[in-house]
Amino acid sequence: MRTFSTCFIILAIHQQAMALFPLQDHIDLRVAYRSSMQDWQWSLMTEGENVDPSLAYFPARDAEYPDGERDYRPPGNEWNFLGVREGGPLWIYPESSSAHSWLGFDNTASGLMDPVRFKLVKVLGPSGGHFALYRVISGMPVVFMSTHDGISEGDVFSKPAGHHHLNWSFSRAGMWAVDLKVSASQSGGRGPAVAGPTDTTRLFFAIGKQAEWRARNFAAAHVMDESIAGANADPDHDGWSNLLEYAFGGNPLMTGLHRANSRTSAAPVHGVVQHLGKPHATITFFRHRDPQAAGIGYAVQWQAGLADSGWTEGGVVHQTQAVDATWERVTIRDPAELTADPGFVRIRINTLR
Repeated sequence: MRTFSTCFIILAIHQQAMALFPLQDHIDLRVAYRSSMQDWQWSLMTEGENVDPSLAYFPARDAEYPDGERDYRPPGNEWNFLGVREGGPLWIYPESSSAHSWLGFDNTASGLMDPVRFKLVKVLGPSGGHFALYRVISGMPVVFMSTHDGISEGDVFSKPAGHHHLNWSFSRAGMWAVDLKVSASQSGGRGPAVAGPTDTTRLFFAIGKQAEWRARNFAAAHVMDESIAGANADPDHDGWSNLLEYAFGGNPLMTGLHRANSRTSAAPVHGVVQHLGKPHATITFFRHRDPQAAGIGYAVQWQAGLADSGWTEGGVVHQTQAVDATWERVTIRDPAELTADPGFVRIRINTLR
């Protein structure tokens, strides 16, 4: 009969800094200047909240418009600034009110004169991706910022009087950070506001469920650090990468593969069941009920014998148990009957985008 072994892991809990939380619907970026302190104050204004940008992220759904924020680049050279080929995918937080996260710029604060200038300083995101900030007038783009040709002094939105919404475009799904620097003149002839460490803020954008999981589990200081929050990182040093923690519903900052906010193990478990009077090996694990939406694939693979005979992908769904709206626990059965020889089973997790 094939034999299997189980590894027991000692549980240790790490102190966790406050992770980011999502902001949706109508959001306005507001900046005020305190001349007495010579510092800037940034905030994200929603209907019922006034939020520090370092505590929040803007979620976007990785689905085609109107069910999500995924769209496609139109034809014409005027759209080259988006950084993708014609027909290539884009994820856009649009200037219209139909957005999942509808981000704009608030009215100019008292004590400042229009225009207030927002300059692009830095962008962090998936490798090869590009960010752009623009609006569309009579079908033509008016571009304020674009990383397609690098970041320069020309990447500026000079906000006129009033309240404005623009298109925030990203050429890759994933976790993004956009750094903006503000400058303006004070009203009453008091000259320009003083520049300093508070004149720059970072905005976080999480496109797709995996990026949202990352934002919900890591604080601003770490969420863009690939060595801590990246898919292949293992910040709790338990042998389970962040990708595996995400795939099986684990907590990336709690040693051992445990379900989020609990001590319940999320680790796959092997077993044996009877089918038509014959013993068959099984593997039981938690998985996303909609792997396509989660952006990952699960591939159960089997190998017979100690010799490297190659892994065979497949199996039969023996049992499925719904956990909640997001998760299910599934048991996959090896089609081959158990024999006296040892056998092996593994689950390969593949990212779909």
